[in-house]
Amino acid sequence: MLADHAPAGEISNSFTRPQNVTMAQFDANSPLFQGDELSELRSDDTMLSPGDMVELGSDGSRRPMLAVCLGRIGGYENYYTSSGKWFSGIGVNPLFVVPKFAELSELEPIIAELPSADIPMEALNALQDLGHGPSRTAGAPLLRKMLDFSQDAEAIYQENAATLDSSSGFIGDPVKHRYLDLHEIAALLLPSTSQTDGKFSSTALYAVHRAIMQDDMFFRPLKQTGHRRSYLFEVSPQSEVGIIQRVGVLVRDYMETPPDKRKGTRPSEAGTLLGFIKTARCAVDASRSHREVSAHGLIGPSKYLDKPSRPLPEWTATDVEVLKFIELWASYQKFPPYSRLQCLGSAIIRAVERYDDQGFTPTAGWTFLQEVGWIPPWEIQSRYGIRFPGVEVRRGSGFIRPKLSAVDMQVMPDVFEGRRKHWSHLTTYCIDADSTTEIDDGVSVEKTPDPDQFWIHVHVADPASCIQAGSRVAKYAELIPETIYLQGHYSRMLPDRVGVDKFSLDKGRPCLTISALVNTSGDVLSRKITPGKLGSVVFITPEAVNIALGETRKDPQWSSEELVIGLWPKQVVPARPMTQPFQLSEKQKDDLTVLSKLGKAIQEKRLERGATPFYQPRAEPHVYLEPTAMESSENGFLSVTGDPAITVGFSQNQGTDLVENSMRLAGEVSAQWCNERGIPILYRSQPHATQNSALIHRYTREVFYPPFGSRGGDEISTTPGPHFTMGVDMYTKATSPLRRYSDLIVHWQIEAAILEEMKRGESLVGNTDESFLPFNREQLDRMLPMLRVREKQIRALNNGTGADQWVLQAIVRAWKFGEAPLPETFKFTVAHVAGRRNVIGRLDWLNRPAMLRPDAMNGVAKMADVRLGDVFEVKLKDVNVPANQILVEVVERLERAGGNDAAVAAEEQRPAAGSSEPDTLNA
Repeated sequence: MLADHAPAGEISNSFTRPQNVTMAQFDANSPLFQGDELSELRSDDTMLSPGDMVELGSDGSRRPMLAVCLGRIGGYENYYTSSGKWFSGIGVNPLFVVPKFAELSELEPIIAELPSADIPMEALNALQDLGHGPSRTAGAPLLRKMLDFSQDAEAIYQENAATLDSSSGFIGDPVKHRYLDLHEIAALLLPSTSQTDGKFSSTALYAVHRAIMQDDMFFRPLKQTGHRRSYLFEVSPQSEVGIIQRVGVLVRDYMETPPDKRKGTRPSEAGTLLGFIKTARCAVDASRSHREVSAHGLIGPSKYLDKPSRPLPEWTATDVEVLKFIELWASYQKFPPYSRLQCLGSAIIRAVERYDDQGFTPTAGWTFLQEVGWIPPWEIQSRYGIRFPGVEVRRGSGFIRPKLSAVDMQVMPDVFEGRRKHWSHLTTYCIDADSTTEIDDGVSVEKTPDPDQFWIHVHVADPASCIQAGSRVAKYAELIPETIYLQGHYSRMLPDRVGVDKFSLDKGRPCLTISALVNTSGDVLSRKITPGKLGSVVFITPEAVNIALGETRKDPQWSSEELVIGLWPKQVVPARPMTQPFQLSEKQKDDLTVLSKLGKAIQEKRLERGATPFYQPRAEPHVYLEPTAMESSENGFLSVTGDPAITVGFSQNQGTDLVENSMRLAGEVSAQWCNERGIPILYRSQPHATQNSALIHRYTREVFYPPFGSRGGDEISTTPGPHFTMGVDMYTKATSPLRRYSDLIVHWQIEAAILEEMKRGESLVGNTDESFLPFNREQLDRMLPMLRVREKQIRALNNGTGADQWVLQAIVRAWKFGEAPLPETFKFTVAHVAGRRNVIGRLDWLNRPAMLRPDAMNGVAKMADVRLGDVFEVKLKDVNVPANQILVEVVERLERAGGNDAAVAAEEQRPAAGSSEPDTLNA
């Protein structure tokens, strides 16, 4: 049978082809994204250790398999699978993990037969393609152990099949989504007798995991939420499942109707797919009269300045249900690529007969939703794919949280009323961009009798003193625990009337002051935290501070390239009056000078402890929506005119580093202050970095980027630990309580401790009592999984796929609709070779990631000859906006990699062209 595997990331035939595990393309992030788009999206708990067993799956395969992690060898993660195969990769994201499944002694015979760590990745790919690897003899004990595990899990499944096969009836809510981890689901489905000492065995959990993974209608793992204990699963409401089932019936009835009778039936008859098809065709045709269609998941710019006068089609209740199904399929991308439900979406789009050249994929479905007015043309698909638990997406703009009444938004009296320290003798400097509206931190400096010692005071907005933990406002903030800065979809964590209007820093406003006594060498000598009230406040930009101090700062900039789509306003009005450099008094300039020098000294100390300066080469989009207008009809359809202006370019920080140095100091002080008093808070640490400190130290001195991923991501924990990148023993985030819920939690804990110290009249240093705190350690630990989920999802929107889709929209509008010039060709540098399936690299233009497939090599080179570091001249082949994908095709090869001695030596040993000898393996 011919293999029909789809290219990576696309839908493949998983029904009629054999499920050959040797061909499985396992879910893994390529090294292209390490330290970049996905750098903060993986919890450090997903870092696997040798001996951990995981379940590996592929988007194109119904058949997962078990594998044991052999460890990181030569910079790549190695696994031995239950089929007796070995493979290596980077960033594998398993959905199921059994820690310490195998002892290191059981792994040694397999590791001994692995290729040398010096072999380049392309040679490893070739070895794996040819089936080379450890023998089944060496892996026999491990294979037996994995087989026993599978059989034990299967036995548990069979014992509880009646419940597990109908799990949705026990878990699903009638109208709301539920979010549960595997342990919570198991507690609902398995009898209590399945637990030992209150815990489920790994085999029992795996039995539940396999059962719910087979139900692609009710359960969906949230893949951005990886955590070693368990992923979170989204459980669909029964109302949503009802839509899927009813649309399935409509599609089946349509498919069973003979083609000659479809045209003879009255298509306007309500309750049939035929009626939907006729209405959809009218809507699509009307859209194409004023916007061009494309195969890139984005329809073209409007041809009219005013809204075209055209009658809106009449959509029935059945039609709307079909549209909601297409939304689930194409917008939320709720169904895995191997799901049978993919066929329903494809069948509907095919029946519309307007997308024959687009392949009937979810991308075509996304385009269809734009053309019928269900979503605006500039909608961001990532907003749907990254769903926030308890929050609904508002089509076109923003998110929907439960409404707060005027009573709910009433805040309680200040808990520190009459006990705040007035900072009237100091000037507070709020240093931020002139567009910032939430001012939640400022800094001041205070002299001491010792001329070499100063108090640095970081004044932070204090909503925690008036918003009670657990209140309706607090619950509202918890749903979106960070302000979302995604262009066009800005959403504050706190309601405006509570956050900005009452607590944004200004003269006379309450603050929580985090103070450190620092000497001119950068040593922190003492610390304290004090509730206060601001005196004089100066609002100024970081660039203005540098001008006033005569300092210069220009962080490395990747490129000065810029892509500009549409017309931008010449000047943006500042959000508030800003102080200019010439308006500063000599005393104010002296304050800023001292703060700048002390900050640099503190940073030097951090660098000595391993802190890592990191400048991320990332092009950022900026969007201007004023040229657009959008109206919503009674049944929710959108009528839009105009198109947003988009600019894409690399920013360069030219402002003072005074703020970042001071804020990091405040985070360090807050963590130490709480730790001394036994106060559980949300510490930020990098536990994995301590295992790799020697490696990281060496490379930060020599070559920074290649090993940066071995530091691990930031981990939130109630236990303090070192933060390698910051160069501190412990750290927390405490300076943005208006914008981050985790900071608000830290403030609630700190302020409860301050009140307790006031009550007792003594310090809590050495305290072990948690009874007076809003959250004890156990409560915080229960909150952490969901907080991790939401924080990572917001980062993905702000800095990952959400921002990327604005960039890709700009590229398509320039490339296909001629709204801006683009280079004819680009330089493509190979960053990762995925066997003979595809090559991933970066374009020299805007540093965009792109993919090269075998059919796009154009005879210039063979996939087997491509090496890491090779440079090709390429041109654009496809840009898929909702899929976040750029495909290129080769024009010519510009450079062969020369920095990899092993690869070069292997290349030189290959037979010359025309030689009768077979190609030798580059190993």
